[in-house]
Amino acid sequence: MRFSAAFVSKAPMKTTHSNKRSIKQNSNRLAAYLATGIGTGLVATPSTDAAIVNIDLTSTGFNLTGENAGISPGGNTFRSNFPVSGGGTLGGYNAAIGKGIFGHTGLLFVTGSSTATPVKFTPYQSIDSSANWTTADAKSLFKFYSLESPDFGPGSYMGFKTAQGNFGWLEVTWAGATDTFQLYSGAYESVAGVAILAGDTGGGTSAVPEPGQVASSLLLLTLGAAGVAIQRQRAKKKLAEAVAQS
Repeated sequence: MRFSAAFVSKAPMKTTHSNKRSIKQNSNRLAAYLATGIGTGLVATPSTDAAIVNIDLTSTGFNLTGENAGISPGGNTFRSNFPVSGGGTLGGYNAAIGKGIFGHTGLLFVTGSSTATPVKFTPYQSIDSSANWTTADAKSLFKFYSLESPDFGPGSYMGFKTAQGNFGWLEVTWAGATDTFQLYSGAYESVAGVAILAGDTGGGTSAVPEPGQVASSLLLLTLGAAGVAIQRQRAKKKLAEAVAQS
């Protein structure tokens, strides 16, 4: 993700419904960018080559929908080039020894320090380089022999990172009482190293932000507006000085 450190002054533009939605998307995105460690002193704008890419988990794509990702009892599955060519392999188990999904050949998931401890992300929580990325397959499973993860209810997400470094999320549920899990949707950032917000599909309507996250997004917008105002004031001052010296 490339950033422009300066704003270009433009004539005031009428704020339409689509503009408001775009502002919301960019503010949520900027919060994720800042979480990756980009300096907060920069009033930055994302380059146009970045995008959130939705993952097709249906039968027309990776075919991982349905109870236990559609894997037959006692079976397993492997999906190479997930979610993009060279991204790694997504594996899934629906067996007595294990239930859930895991990464292989470069695809990593965020987990705890123990086996069967996938990290549960909430809507609009940042998935970035600061997370605990593991290469141990069993750690991201919901169940491994007698070890089980706490339940993942509606609105739960798992964070992943491709072999190229693209961050992404999968919307999942897990019920230990019935030993069932399900994958509902997913997305990833097209630019490696750029954080993504859990549940964000780029449309700004896939997940509901927490009150504190709304406040932080508004703060970022305020800071951005302040940056524009300061730069315009400096430009006017320089113009006035140039006129006075001429």
